[in-house]
This record gives sequence, structure tokens and C-alpha cells, in this order.
Amino acid sequence: MEKLKLDLIQLNKALKTLENSFNVQRKAVKMDDQEFILATEDSIIQRFEYTYEVFWKFLKKYLEVKHHLEDIHSSRRVFYASVKAQLCTLEEGDVFIVMAEARNATSHTYSIEGSRDILPGISRYYAAMYAVVERFNKEFVQ
Repeated sequence: MEKLKLDLIQLNKALKTLENSFNVQRKAVKMDDQEFILATEDSIIQRFEYTYEVFWKFLKKYLEVKHHLEDIHSSRRVFYASVKAQLCTLEEGDVFIVMAEARNATSHTYSIEGSRDILPGISRYYAAMYAVVERFNKEFVQ
């Protein structure tokens, strides 16, 4: 159980770094600095990729420890199992499946332009992950 708490702390930190990238991007847009905007987009994509990995692996570990589910090795299966175990809503689960597709696209796209195609959805993925993590935060505080 202590390992889950530590993993949740890491997940909260990952979400915070992604949130910080959004904040920096807003500043770059206000400054109308195209180089700065491009750099913040790269930051958002990279931090999304990292946060995604930490998020689904936390859910996987939680499902293993709390629900005794083994043999779920892909993020998609973890997301489906999370809906079934009521760790997230069906709507959140749907967002996570789209998020998994976006993440896979970044790992198979070898161009900056291709990676940027996922940018419009990242704030939605962040919001869904944040909502689920907030529920875990409440659970682990008790």
C-alpha cells in the first residue's frame, strides 16, 4: 500500500509539470513569441507522454493490488478494467482510450509536425486524468 502512495505522489508531480507547461504556453501566446510557443508545445507533448505513462501504470498497479487483477499489460486493457472496477467513469474511460491512441501516435510519428497533431486534445486528457487522480488523492488521505 505504501508503494501505491509513493506512485500517487509521482503521478501528482507529473500532472503538475503538465499543468505548468500549459501555464507557460499561455504566457508565450500573450508575448506572441513564435519560438517560445513552439518550445512550449514541445514541452506539453513531452510532459503529456511522461504523464500518460505514469498514469496508466499507476492504474495498473492499483488494479493489481486492490482488485487482484493480473494479466493486464496494455494501457487500453488497464483503462477498460478501470471502468469496470469503477475507478473512472465510462466517459473518462472513453477519453482515456482516445488518449492511448494519441500517445501511440506520438511514439510512431517521427516528425515534430505529426506529434503536434495531438496538441488540441491534451488539455482534455489532462482534465480527465486530473479528475481520476483527485479521487485517488481523497482515498489515500483517509
